[in-house]
Amino acid sequence: MDPISPPRCLSLDLEVGKDGGHIRALAAVRPDTGRRLVHSGRGMANALAKLDDVANGASFVLGHNLIAFDLPILRAAKPDLRLLKLPAVDTLRLNPLAFPRNPYHGLVKHYQDGGFKRGRVNDPEMDARLTLRLFGDQHKGLGSASPDLLAAWHWLCTPEPAGVDRALNDFFSQVREARRPAQAEAKVAIQRMFRDTTCTLYGREVVANAGRFGWALAYALAWLSVAGGNSVMPPWVRHQFPDAGRLVRRLRDSACTDPACGWCREHHDARKELNRWFGFEGFRPEPADATGHPLQQAIVEEAMAGNPVLGILPTGTGKSLCYQIPALSRYDKTGALTVVISPLVALMADQVAGLEERGIGCCATINGLLSMPERAAALDRVRLGDVGILLISPEQLRSRTVRRVLDQREIGAWVLDEAHCLSRWGHEFRPDYRYVGRFIREKAGDGPVPQVLCLTATAKPDVIDDIARHFREELDIELRVFDGGTERANLTFAVVPTTGGEKFTHIHQILMSDLPPEVPGGAIVYCATRQQTEDVAEFLQAKQVAADRFHAGLPPETKKEVQRRFIGGELRAIAATNAFGMGIDKPDVRLVIHADIPGSLENYLQEAGRAGRDRAAARCVLLYATDDVERQFGMSARSRLSREEIHGILRALRNLDRKKRFSGDVVATAGEILGEDEDKAFERDSATDDTRVRTAVAWLEESELLTRGNYSGPFLTMCLVA
Repeated sequence: MDPISPPRCLSLDLEVGKDGGHIRALAAVRPDTGRRLVHSGRGMANALAKLDDVANGASFVLGHNLIAFDLPILRAAKPDLRLLKLPAVDTLRLNPLAFPRNPYHGLVKHYQDGGFKRGRVNDPEMDARLTLRLFGDQHKGLGSASPDLLAAWHWLCTPEPAGVDRALNDFFSQVREARRPAQAEAKVAIQRMFRDTTCTLYGREVVANAGRFGWALAYALAWLSVAGGNSVMPPWVRHQFPDAGRLVRRLRDSACTDPACGWCREHHDARKELNRWFGFEGFRPEPADATGHPLQQAIVEEAMAGNPVLGILPTGTGKSLCYQIPALSRYDKTGALTVVISPLVALMADQVAGLEERGIGCCATINGLLSMPERAAALDRVRLGDVGILLISPEQLRSRTVRRVLDQREIGAWVLDEAHCLSRWGHEFRPDYRYVGRFIREKAGDGPVPQVLCLTATAKPDVIDDIARHFREELDIELRVFDGGTERANLTFAVVPTTGGEKFTHIHQILMSDLPPEVPGGAIVYCATRQQTEDVAEFLQAKQVAADRFHAGLPPETKKEVQRRFIGGELRAIAATNAFGMGIDKPDVRLVIHADIPGSLENYLQEAGRAGRDRAAARCVLLYATDDVERQFGMSARSRLSREEIHGILRALRNLDRKKRFSGDVVATAGEILGEDEDKAFERDSATDDTRVRTAVAWLEESELLTRGNYSGPFLTMCLVA
C-alpha cells in the first residue's frame, strides 16, 4: 500500500431496497488495475457472480460502513463469494481517528450512518470512488497524529494482525513506518496519552485492561487528543461502540477520592471551575444551608456529581450559574450537551448574550424568532459539537429538526429553568413543560437517564411536591431539594394606597423620591396590561424621565433595543409587563414599582426580586387600589380551565376527526377547535382562548386520550386515541 501507488484493493458499495436486504445496485472498483463492475436492476445474481473475478488479486476489500452494512448484506445474498474471506478495511471506522477534530470529514454527512455527501443520489460507483479518495485523505490525516497515539491505535485496532486485521495492520505499519507495537509498548503510549488529561486512578485501571476495549478505547483516545475544543464523538461510534463514551466519562467526569490525583482535584472542584469560567473567587454566601455552606455552591457540587437536583434560590442570587458551571465543565470534560428548557425567548437570548460577553461562545438558542438561515446555522453548530449549552422552549422538543439534531449528540444533562412552570399548582403553569419528562424517558430508551436539574426562584410546598412526583413517576429518579427560600435581606417592601386617577402621579412621585437623578441605578414599573405600559411610559416621558415600555406585542428588534438601553443606563425607568426582567443582567435596579396587583404572591416575589441583584439596598413598592384587585381576580378566573371545558375540547376534536372520516389525525388551530364546540362547554375569552385550548390539549395528552405531533406554530397536530 504505497501511498503514491493505488492500493491493491476492491472498493465496494451497495444500494439496497427499503426492506434493507434486497440489493438494488452495486459497484466495485479496482484502483490498481482499473477494472470496474457496475450493475443495477435485474440480473443481480449474475452480477454478484462476477464480483470474485473483479476482486481477483486484491489484498483487501475497502468500503464506507463496510463491516456493519455492505458485507453482511453481501454474505446473505451470496455466501460463497471468495472475496468475503479477504480482510476488510472500513473508512467509516478510520474517520474519527484520522480527523478527530472534525470526525465527519468534508465528504461525509452528519447523519447516524456517516454516509457520503454527494451531488447525486443513489450512485454506488461514485460512492466507491469517494471511498478511495477518503482512504487517501485518511492516510495523510493519520500521518500527522502523535507517535504515541498512532502506536496505541495500531495495537488496539488490530488484535488479529495476521488474520482478519492483516490489511489494517499493513496500513498502520505503513503510516507509522514501524511494525505493530507489543502490548507493553502500546500500554506505555496509552499511559502517556492519559497524563494530565484524565483521572490518574481510573487511567491506571483502563491501561491495565486496555486490550479488552479495542476500538472503543481507540475512539476515546482520539477524542481525548482534541478534548477541550469543539469536537464531537459521532453518534454511530456511541451506538456501535458504547464503551467509547463510557470510557471518556469514566476517565474525565467521575471524580476519584485519591488526594494525589491532580486532574480530579482541579477539575471536579466547584470553586475552581467557578473561577476558571467566570473569574469569581467564591460563591454567593447567601442563602446558605444550616451549616453555613452556600446553597449556590451546594447545588453546583451536586450537579457536577451528576445527581438529580431541585434548586430553589431567590431571584437575583445567581440561579443561572447553578447550571452553567456544571454544563461548561461537562462539555469541556466529555463534549456532552446540556439542554436547558426555558419559558421565554428573551430569557434565552439574554443567557446567550451574557455568556458571550464573558468570552464563552458555546451557548446557543433555537426558537421561533430565528430566521430560517439563523435556525439552520444554530442546528449545525449543535450537530458539529460547537455548542455545549442549548436553550430551547419545551415546544421545540416536538420539532423534527430539533429532535434529529439532539440524536446526533450525547446529552449530559437536562435543565428545567423556571421549573415551577411544570407544576399544575405553579403560578406560571406551562403544560408543555410536562412533556419534557416523557421526552427524556423516550430518548434515553434502555440507557441511563441523564442528569435532571430543576431550578426556580419561587416554589410553594405543593409545587415542590408536584415537581418531585412528576420526575419520580416519569423517570424513576428522586430529586434532592435545596431550598433557599425567598428572603432577600437587602430589599425593603412598602404598600401605597392609590386610586385610578392618582396612580400615574404616585408612580412619578415614588420614582423621584426613591431614585432621584443623582442616585445611580434604574427602576422597573410593572403593569398588568400592554396598554398600561404604553401609558405609563408616555406619562413619565412627559415628566422628563428617560423611560420606555416593554411588552410582548413589540417587535423583537424594538424589545432588544429597549433592553439594551435600560441595561446600559440610557433609560432611567421602564414600564413593563411581567415578562420583563427574567434573566436580565442589570444588577443595579434600585426600585421596583408594581402599578397593579400581580396575579399571585409567587409572581410578586419573582418580579420584586429583580431589584438589588448586586446585593445593595433596593426598594419594592406595591400600589394598591380596590378596583385592581377585582380586575385581577377576574383575569385569574378567566384563565382557569374546568373539567367540563376540557371534555368540551375533546368532543370538539372528535367532531373534527369525524369530518375526516375517523382518520384519527387532527391538524387545527385553536379557533377551528372551538368552532366544533357545539355544546358551548368552553367559556370564551378572546384574550386567553388560544392558551387555554392548548392547555386543555396538553391535559388530554397527559391523560393518554391523544398524542401531540410536531410543533407547527399556530396549528395543533394530534392523533386521537381510539
